[in-house]
Amino acid sequence: MRKNISITALSLLCIFLLSSCSSETGSSPSTESSVTTELAPPVTTAPFAPPTPNTSVLFEFATAQSVNGWSSVDDSVMGGISASTTTWVETDGSGALLFSGRMTTEQNGGFTSTLGPSDQRLGQIAAGATALGVSAIGDGRTYVMQLRAGRSGQDRWIARFTPPTTTGASNATLVSIPIDSFAPVSRFLRPITPNSPLDPSTIEQIGIYLIDEQVGNFRLAIEQITAIR
Repeated sequence: MRKNISITALSLLCIFLLSSCSSETGSSPSTESSVTTELAPPVTTAPFAPPTPNTSVLFEFATAQSVNGWSSVDDSVMGGISASTTTWVETDGSGALLFSGRMTTEQNGGFTSTLGPSDQRLGQIAAGATALGVSAIGDGRTYVMQLRAGRSGQDRWIARFTPPTTTGASNATLVSIPIDSFAPVSRFLRPITPNSPLDPSTIEQIGIYLIDEQVGNFRLAIEQITAIR
């Protein structure tokens, strides 16, 4: 009798233990299968170069004949004694318009300039431009680009630009002059109120000035003037 009771008790104990083990392993999910430990891979974007601007050539001074129609106008027209020359110079594999001379404020002077030919085709080429580009070799001075534009071709607009100084024979640097940086002026380069915004399609003439009491010898070599869109 006692033997049967012991066997029965032992059997019940085994059933209880097996049931407990089955409950613990079956009801608890596996940690490895339910928890994600890997992070999503980082999103990378390959670098790309900015688009090349669309440019149209207004003046290119590759040959000696390309400076024909350009001429110097200095403060001697009003009694000053500044003097400049507009010539052509050969560069390394190309050429440039060379605007050089000496500027002084003596005798009420104070400006030198070189003016290009008047040509309505300039506006046709520059139509839609957002900037004008000057590829030049400078001397550290700040120069002024003057545009004659408008319906009559007599409106004047100016903007300053400073080509970097270079030591090589031909290391021209492109300087971009935004169209909206040009300011309206009188024939004496004094600020005025414009009748309308500058329209690049009406440009008829381009000139380069040295003003702002930057006295002394100067030298600016321009290889190209372009319209940038």
